[in-house]
Amino acid sequence: MPTTEFSFRDLTKCLGKKYKPEEIRDRISMMGVDMERLDDEKIVMEIFPNRPDLLGVEGFARALKGVMDIEKGLAPYKVSDSGYKLFVDKASVKDVRPYIAAAVIKGVTITEDMLLALMNIQEKLHITHGRNRRKVAIGVHDMSKLTPPFGYKAVAPESVSFVPLDMTEKMNLRQILERHPKGKAYAGILKDAEKYPLVLDSKENVLSMPPVINGELTRVNEKTKDLFIDITGTDRKAVDQALSIIVTSILDRCGKAYYVEIVEK
Repeated sequence: MPTTEFSFRDLTKCLGKKYKPEEIRDRISMMGVDMERLDDEKIVMEIFPNRPDLLGVEGFARALKGVMDIEKGLAPYKVSDSGYKLFVDKASVKDVRPYIAAAVIKGVTITEDMLLALMNIQEKLHITHGRNRRKVAIGVHDMSKLTPPFGYKAVAPESVSFVPLDMTEKMNLRQILERHPKGKAYAGILKDAEKYPLVLDSKENVLSMPPVINGELTRVNEKTKDLFIDITGTDRKAVDQALSIIVTSILDRCGKAYYVEIVEK
């Protein structure tokens, strides 16, 4: 079973009230998780694979609220129309990474806790639900750097260059697989592909090269107010589930969600 770790302080913040570890220990045990550690600093647990929503602190707190009678029933989430569209070049991506889903969340407040939690849920979903990114890969971007509509297509490895995350120089897609640490780590997923997938905006700015790396242009930081989220993969249901988990995790803290229409062509 996958192991996940949360800050105990952040967990109680998501619960909406301060608790001591001993006050919630028995209730957590009722959730069927295998708890390895619970103290004032952190909580470490093994989560059943069929509950990927519990891998993030927000989703875990949401479930715990039900067990503790803080909030019962399904949590309500409103998603509004945005007019944003993402055009998919179906023919080019069908043999490499055919599915994509996306959303926009506006009015977020990026705190250190939220940023760490967002990175944690991405990592855990990539490893477990996403089968080390083969099945599902997640990109979260600063919307202010982008111009809709968006696009998803696969291109020749030497035809497009961009600055990948944590770098300062442009590289083409093949160079990223050969030289970037993440490229080397996940090059095997694309080893048999003639073309590599890209998510772009209307100005051909590269958001991400899934399932490998995001662009440095759209790095999220504490000044970010609006987010664009892309989920790509090889299984439609798994892609949609990952989008729901990411979006609801963010909404549990802040922001308003908006649809992105997927248009295949």
